[in-house]
Amino acid sequence: MMNHARSPEEELDLALAAELQAALLPKKCPTDCRNHVAAARNRMCARVGGDFHDFVRINEDQTAILIGDVAGHGVRASLVMARIMGWLRGEPQARSRPLHVVADLNRMLIDLGEKTGTVTPCSIIYLVLDSPTGIAFIVNAGHPRPLLCDRDKCSALALGARNMILGVQEFQPEETCHTFLPGERLVLYTDGITDAVNGRGEHFGQQRLHKLASEYARSGPQQVADAVFAAVDLFCGNSRQSDDQTVVVVDRV
Repeated sequence: MMNHARSPEEELDLALAAELQAALLPKKCPTDCRNHVAAARNRMCARVGGDFHDFVRINEDQTAILIGDVAGHGVRASLVMARIMGWLRGEPQARSRPLHVVADLNRMLIDLGEKTGTVTPCSIIYLVLDSPTGIAFIVNAGHPRPLLCDRDKCSALALGARNMILGVQEFQPEETCHTFLPGERLVLYTDGITDAVNGRGEHFGQQRLHKLASEYARSGPQQVADAVFAAVDLFCGNSRQSDDQTVVVVDRV
């Protein structure tokens, strides 16, 4: 089957789409995100993709932190992720309860799928963090469990049962709570990190990620994010990237 060569106009449109998508994804927590320091890094598999993350100010004390992964990669996934981010940013004061936010987002994706005749699966972790107290309410819908780190080691954050992935059918999400103490770190990531494959067909895996995050437990958030991507690159060598990759690191200070 012949490959369709893109015209110069199509290449320009795709390049512009990639620039616009990159501009949507913040690299750090807002400057008024009190008691927390954060960094994020993203790399799409194609020019555009379906991974997304955000820091959304809800009010003076609360910030929503999220990471997600629309199934697939390319233009369609990028359009869905842009719609999700626009919806989440549209009424920030109404996004304070992860339980309700994830349920409403699921309905929106189901409705989108019905209108387009396709299922639009999406995983997400959505948490609302209260800066003065460190209390976070969290919903994990089909996403890899984040890491919780102290100054010595990292382990998977216990969140109870993982909810269904979004966009498939309606369900009532379960919400959990964690109080982040000063010195604790949260590492969120998409499965493009752990599922990265080297030339021998081996996956980077959660064990390598846990070990790396523990080794950088005393480094800053940006150093951790950069180290993860450097380790994945070293592990994969010349193997082609097969999925979007995102890491978000949040420190309670």
